[in-house]
Amino acid sequence: MEVLTNRDKEYLRVLFLLKGSANPVGPVELSKKIGVSKVCAFQKMRRLEVLGYGKYILRKGLQLNNRAISVVEQDIKRHHIIEEFLQSKLGLSHEMACIEAEELDKSMSKHLFNKIKKNSTLSSSCCTYDPVKKPTANDLKKCPWMKRLICKS
Repeated sequence: MEVLTNRDKEYLRVLFLLKGSANPVGPVELSKKIGVSKVCAFQKMRRLEVLGYGKYILRKGLQLNNRAISVVEQDIKRHHIIEEFLQSKLGLSHEMACIEAEELDKSMSKHLFNKIKKNSTLSSSCCTYDPVKKPTANDLKKCPWMKRLICKS
């Protein structure tokens, strides 16, 4: 069984940002947004479909399913837990905590994350994470993490 990679998760987040949970997103739109070729975007979309994260509709694109949305929501929550911890415990600014959370999350063990989560209150102001409400694509457009993802890809 193939594993969802960090790069796969980045694509899922961008597809979510492009409202791929409501409508199919085509490879042309995705490729323009993240700066890859249409072929590369198409191949990744087909991979995500094979992994069970959406359905590719011919001439329309990939529409994310609930499994994909759940992965995106978990990633957003995880990112903001780490971000809030860095702000509250280390006194980092929101933007610096956001940058560091992104880097830390790539290699952080589950054990360390659970320790951080236990010591996190998610009380700091955050651009997108509200523990009561699910994040929307419009919320994510305000997040420095998402802006960097779209610019660096």
